Amino acid sequence: MPMHAIVLWEANPNVAARIAEKYPLHYAVNETFYLVRSPEIAEKVACAAGIKGDNQVEDALGVVFKLNSAYSGYAPRSIWDWLITGEEE
Repeated sequence: MPMHAIVLWEANPNVAARIAEKYPLHYAVNETFYLVRSPEIAEKVACAAGIKGDNQVEDALGVVFKLNSAYSGYAPRSIWDWLITGEEE
């Protein structure tokens, strides 16, 4: 399933709550960076998270990127497990 990165300019508990509600299997890298799986386009993910649209969370600033399954780096094992699980779906 396609993956998206949600990047917030600053932590926002209301956006975090929306992400958790809409994407219960999300991966929170930290309070400003989330990974979600969704077949939707990036704009729909941004609206669902509350950083765009008619139901935008007040003072929420952020951007959504659709990921192309190309990634590399050094990070905790849990993020690699989450990414691999998404590729198997």
